[in-house]
Amino acid sequence: MAGKRKKTHWAVRRKNKQARREGGDEQQENTESRPDHRANRSDAIHPGSYAATRVKSEATEDAAASLPTKRRYGLWVAFCGKNYSGMQMNEGVKTIEAELERALFEAGGIAESNYGFLQKIGWSRAARTDKGVHAAGQLLTAKLHVGDDIPAFVAKVNAALPEDIRVMHMVTVTKTFNAKMSCDQRIYEYLAPTFIFGKRTRSATSKGEEKKGEAAAQWPSDLRNSEEGFDDNVVIDTTTLEAHKAFRLSDETLEHLNNTLKLYVGTHNFHNFTSKMEPTNPQANRFIISFEAERPFVQNDMEWVCLRVVGQSFLLHHIRKMIGTAVEIVSGVADAPAIERAMELTKMDLPKAPSVGLYLAQAHFEVYNMKMEDSIQTSHPPLDLKEPAVAAAVEQFKRDFIFDHIMKHEERTRTYAKWLRTMEVLPFDYVAKPYLEWKKEKEEEALRTDRVGRRELAKAARVAVAAQTAGSNTVTKDEEAVVTSS
Repeated sequence: MAGKRKKTHWAVRRKNKQARREGGDEQQENTESRPDHRANRSDAIHPGSYAATRVKSEATEDAAASLPTKRRYGLWVAFCGKNYSGMQMNEGVKTIEAELERALFEAGGIAESNYGFLQKIGWSRAARTDKGVHAAGQLLTAKLHVGDDIPAFVAKVNAALPEDIRVMHMVTVTKTFNAKMSCDQRIYEYLAPTFIFGKRTRSATSKGEEKKGEAAAQWPSDLRNSEEGFDDNVVIDTTTLEAHKAFRLSDETLEHLNNTLKLYVGTHNFHNFTSKMEPTNPQANRFIISFEAERPFVQNDMEWVCLRVVGQSFLLHHIRKMIGTAVEIVSGVADAPAIERAMELTKMDLPKAPSVGLYLAQAHFEVYNMKMEDSIQTSHPPLDLKEPAVAAAVEQFKRDFIFDHIMKHEERTRTYAKWLRTMEVLPFDYVAKPYLEWKKEKEEEALRTDRVGRRELAKAARVAVAAQTAGSNTVTKDEEAVVTSS
């Protein structure tokens, strides 16, 4: 029969088996000589963790033996990112992960020997949010000492967390579950005032262009490439503010907005919608499942609209640049084919919407949930937020913290108004350029503005602040020890 494996004689099999037994020592030596990947792990505590500034106590180390059995759990987390420099733990700045790790440790979920080492507890996240970005349905996974009473443990964690970070739900997951790799799709929402979609036109007269050029000369040349993309020192007059409050989005403009957002749906090359990525990089290809705008609503004397985008994964500044470009198209400043040109292999500068309105609505794990539903050997709860009590708590958190912060932030700082003003003074031309030509211009601009030097100074300042904070904490611990001994 074709393809049938030839049977080996029994004497040959016995001889081979005996040879393997005699060569057991040699095989063991080869096994021992294999590189241990765990050896590459650093023994130092992560500098962005609160464990780096903490003094270990013998009582805590003795209590580690009495901790419950460690299991892997999935934690649904909601947070307002206004006071934090992103999700991922980083040195010298305040992050969401550092706060969560500290709260889990204080609640007894992390042993003393693992505090400050996220890799030891199998830490993973469904998405990594940037500075100032919020989340209503972020999933984290870790191996924790929880016990049988999960609600009581969640209550302890929330008691140790700041009020703008909350664990909404917690369930067990499989041993090998990874939040990042198992996430099927991510839903992001962007809350913005509707006046940003109002009609705007560029000055067509040479006199107007001359005045605009004189005004732009007084602004930093690399302002558009900054983190927020606007000048915070801009003053918005009272007449403009009243016009923004009175603006209402018409049905025609809402339809135009949805038609523009649909241009992003599908698999495209989004290299222009992020930073420092070549056009031929395969990581630039991303799949957008849907992108639409909901019906506007009025709150705090201003009309707001929520944009919802569903995709498998997103790049750095990806969503903010998609929204910024859509704003320019709906406002009449740019044409709709600009999106198609931006997806070609040429480079183009695109506007970046403010980060304050962006938040992760929910991460989805549909494939994992179907496997758990069909599984016979193991049974774990589904990873979703469909329970009525959990869904209500998430919506309440969105209203009380995320929406409230976005609206009050705009009322206090006029971020969106300043962003529009910046784009009027420093408009985008939406002209596609060859990659090498575009790269040369960016390098010359970086040298002219000393962008690298300013970044290094900012980094050194953050490290200095972190060192000063660590020093003050050490002094406090020493003073407490002296008082206790006396």
